[in-house]
This record gives sequence, C-alpha cells and structure tokens, in this order.
Amino acid sequence: MNILFSNHSLTNYRQLLSKSLAFVPTMGALHDGHISLVREAKKSCENVIVSIFVNPLQFNNPEDLKKYPRMIQNDLELLKQAGVDAVFLPSYETIYPPNQEFNIQLSNNSVESVFEGQFRPGHFNGVIQVLHRFFSLIEPDEVYFGQKDLQQCMVVKILIDEYFKHIKFNIVETKREQSGLAMSSRNLRLSKNELQIANQIYQSLLALKNKEVYSQLACEHEIERLNGFGLKTEYLNYVNLPNMVVSSDKNGNQAIVYAGFLGNIRLIDNLLL
Repeated sequence: MNILFSNHSLTNYRQLLSKSLAFVPTMGALHDGHISLVREAKKSCENVIVSIFVNPLQFNNPEDLKKYPRMIQNDLELLKQAGVDAVFLPSYETIYPPNQEFNIQLSNNSVESVFEGQFRPGHFNGVIQVLHRFFSLIEPDEVYFGQKDLQQCMVVKILIDEYFKHIKFNIVETKREQSGLAMSSRNLRLSKNELQIANQIYQSLLALKNKEVYSQLACEHEIERLNGFGLKTEYLNYVNLPNMVVSSDKNGNQAIVYAGFLGNIRLIDNLLL
C-alpha cells in the first residue's frame, strides 16, 4: 500500500496508473462504514485511493475539532487489510497552500443553507473547498460517499455536476451496528449507556418510515419520545430529495433526516423512503 504525503508524490503515483481510480475521502477514525465504501469502490475500479484529512473548515465548533478522534496507525492497518492501493495523508499546508485562495461557490446553493447548513454554519463551505481541492489533485474516475451524511451527498452531487462532470458519483448505504445505530466516528465518544440510548434514533426513523400518513405531527411525537431518553433533537423531518425541502407528500423520492445531541456528542442519521 502506497502512503503519499505530498502533492508531488500524489502526482507521481497518479501518472503511473493506467486503469480506473476510485477515491474515498475520510477524516480518519475509520470503522466498517468507511471500509464498506472501499469494498464498493473495489468492485468498480482497479485502483482505490483513500484520503485521511481532518478538515478544520468543516468544524463550526472548535471543541469538536479538538476532540475528533485521531487513530492513524489503526486506520492504516484497516485500509491495508481492505486492499487499498494508496492512502493520501496531506498536511494542512498541502491542501490549503498559504499563497492560494479557496473560495469555490456553487451556483445551485439552496441545499447548503438548510438543516446541517443552518445548525453548522460554514460546514458545507468547508466540504466544498476541500473536495474541490481533492478532486483536482487526485483526478479520480469515481468517488464514494456514505448515505449517513445524506445532505452532504446532495451538496457533493451539485459540486460534481458543476465542476467535475467526468467523475462518477456513488452513494453507499449506511452501515449500522446490530442495534441499528448508524456507524460513526463520534460513537467512540459515547459511553455504553449512551450507545443504548442512541439506538432510539433508528427506532424513531423506522417508526416514521412505517407511518401510513407522513406528517410533521408524527415527527414532533418522536421528538418528544427521544427527549424522554435525553436526546436533544435539532431536527427530525420528512424531506424531498435532492433539494432537502420539508415535505409530507409521498412522492417516492424522500427521506427522513435527524440530528441531535446526546450530552455534548452530536449525532445524525437518515432513512430513505
């Protein structure tokens, strides 16, 4: 497995490839959800490259950035076992050189302002800047993202449509624990008791998915139920895709989206309808 630290080493690696390249961007603290992206990528492309880069621009909460788990040796071992061909481990200066401006804008930007965009100001701007940089440097044929970050997937799709039409965009189904809890690096910060409480998020999503009639009243009922377990919900809504507009109309292209806090740990999840 090649480990690349600089743009120069990345360029040399890329020039040696004659077959298709898939790219999986991560911020490390890898779990089987990340590895499932690698597995899917390997089915379609002969080469797979994974990046590990904790992007400061995605964090509106400095404390969250500070506490984000960093487990590089464990991550590298997992990627090696998964058969990854190369890992890109850039420094901050490699991704954001001091002599360059990074202000990529999307003309179709309405998805950026709701839900995650509302509760995490600047988050999607950080996602757009770093991915534009990665896509430009790595020049992948395909990219793979997890459905757990559903709104991010909608934003990335717009980025690709506007700047990188040659890249094939793939969304991989959320990987879950046996309890139903969506796998997340943040789960590492939950106690055993908190993990059991967090399982209630998935139960609420399932309950809402199985409703004969979708309604905001049903969402509010589940929010009250989750509050009873100590989960402080930021949002729980039925939305249309890909525009993330709140809607209770059954139109065949919808999802239920959730975000909230358990203690000081923020958790997100969703189910496609």
